[in-house]
Amino acid sequence: MSNGRSEVDPFSETPMELEPCEGNGQAIIDESPKNGLETNAVGEAAYAEPLTPEEIRWFYKDGVDKRWVEFCGYDSLRIEKIYQDRQDLLGRIDAETDSLPPAEKIVVRGGMYDVEIDNMKCVSIYWPGEEWEIMRATWYYDGSWIPLESEHSKVIEEVHLNLFQRESNNQSSSKCDTNNQSYKVLHTEQFSEFHVDWHTINDVTLYSEYTPTKLMRSVTSKLGFTKTTGYRLKRGYKTRANMENKPRDIDHLVFVVHGIGQKRDTGKIIRNTTCFRDCVDWLKQKYFPNSKHRVEFFAVEWRSSLKLDGDIVDAITPYSVLSIRHLLNASAMDILYYTSPLYGAEVRAGLQKELNRLYFMFASRHPGWQGKVSILAHSLGCVIVYDIVTGWMGPDTRLPSPAQEVLLQGLQFPIENLFCLGSPLSVFLALRTRTPSNRLDVMPQGLCKRFYNIFHWSDPVAYRMEPLLERGYSKIEPVLIPPYGGVDGQQSMERSPSSFNNGDPVLPPTETDDKDDSPVGTPNRSAEKGWSLWDLVRGGWNVKEGPSSPTPDSNPPIRPEQELTQRLDYVLRAVGLGRNYLYTVTAHTAYWNNYDVAYFVLTRLFPTLET
Repeated sequence: MSNGRSEVDPFSETPMELEPCEGNGQAIIDESPKNGLETNAVGEAAYAEPLTPEEIRWFYKDGVDKRWVEFCGYDSLRIEKIYQDRQDLLGRIDAETDSLPPAEKIVVRGGMYDVEIDNMKCVSIYWPGEEWEIMRATWYYDGSWIPLESEHSKVIEEVHLNLFQRESNNQSSSKCDTNNQSYKVLHTEQFSEFHVDWHTINDVTLYSEYTPTKLMRSVTSKLGFTKTTGYRLKRGYKTRANMENKPRDIDHLVFVVHGIGQKRDTGKIIRNTTCFRDCVDWLKQKYFPNSKHRVEFFAVEWRSSLKLDGDIVDAITPYSVLSIRHLLNASAMDILYYTSPLYGAEVRAGLQKELNRLYFMFASRHPGWQGKVSILAHSLGCVIVYDIVTGWMGPDTRLPSPAQEVLLQGLQFPIENLFCLGSPLSVFLALRTRTPSNRLDVMPQGLCKRFYNIFHWSDPVAYRMEPLLERGYSKIEPVLIPPYGGVDGQQSMERSPSSFNNGDPVLPPTETDDKDDSPVGTPNRSAEKGWSLWDLVRGGWNVKEGPSSPTPDSNPPIRPEQELTQRLDYVLRAVGLGRNYLYTVTAHTAYWNNYDVAYFVLTRLFPTLET
């Protein structure tokens, strides 16, 4: 551990420095609440007592940011109870004759994960492959409340109790003198990279042993700098665990369906879902802290269970440019598989089976559940979900395959909303008939109440839906998704957590870039010259949600009777885009950590939030 190292505080929005303290010969008075301490008549800590379950806290290591995050009080107390029972049982059995039965699993995080205390793991219940390390924490860095590793905390706790715990004869093994000006060291415990000094019962400090070379240690010693910067340690967590501190019941499920490119990275959709869930949770706590609603996002990984060609494509792939070939086989090939009459039904059946499995597994664990279900799909996943919901069977249904027989059963639950991110669905629909109808019934409300086609202008895979239903909508601007937490379309200045990247990345300008004085959220129209592909799907800018309105420089493109009952196309603001065409490389996958998208989805799932 190096001095002054920046650490991430899992309970704040920004990184923070661990607060160092110097051994300056002055006793540091700790005025914080005394955890596990008995006080004397004047309120000074006199003795240390073992920490109570309420003072101990359990943590899990976040799957995205790899940081320690606290379990809620309800989960932490239940985990601690099983842990203590386990320790008592270990103390009673005979290791030579008795075998220890496996510990019971503890359902945590609102019913989404199991804690396996024997393995010190937190494992996902509904999808395979996601497991997090857990830790029992008793000692923390002061200020940041980052927990020390459990093996270090265990040793420090034992030493602390030996020094300050009241003995059976009511005498202290080591008296605490908070007014001692000599700043003496009562005890030092040595570890491999640091040591811990006890100055008083309330002043325990960790000192880093790390210096680059023996020469540097020798030089600093000769100069008199024998004492390195220390970090104050705190015993017991800053807030006591409470059984009332627990998640609310889930009232809306959202199944998150991936698109192409998952064949060789089955955990990608889990990471993306976790990232999107974290965005939604942060927004909910920031803007709707009193809301009683709870949404939960379920990752739906449909690709790994499909055999399809049995790796024939890999076998016929030439060895030239092998890395690029593998990339194409793992991504673009999925589109070919789905458009194939041989494999399309198998892909639909695979996704449908996984959606139904997740729903019934959840329902079996929550009998009598009366919540709603929505689907958030990305890329090719939008097309597959659409075909499953509407019952599209492909070009040739004369000889139904076993997979098509399964599809005839449909989904086993109603859908409230279908959110499509970066969707090519309209292209698939347009290519399925020679004469597409202007009044194509894209999504009957009997199958799905609301349909949202969300895209970024720079996304090369996304297409509009509304012109497929009414050709005149090609001249009507899509609905602009406002900034998250904004009022009347004004950009919110609130800062999102530093662990996520919201909005467009800043790319270096080209030499020919002109100065752009456009307001935030409006692209530089002069920058669009020369890129004809941009205009193929561009319908316009700066529109507010509501009835369709004509562009100012043309006649109304549609008559009132042609207006759609609901808008379908929703576009993200192009903040700072300019001529940064390179953003198209990442635009198709940038939805998962975009706070505008997360805020839009959250407020559509629970429309009463904004009222």
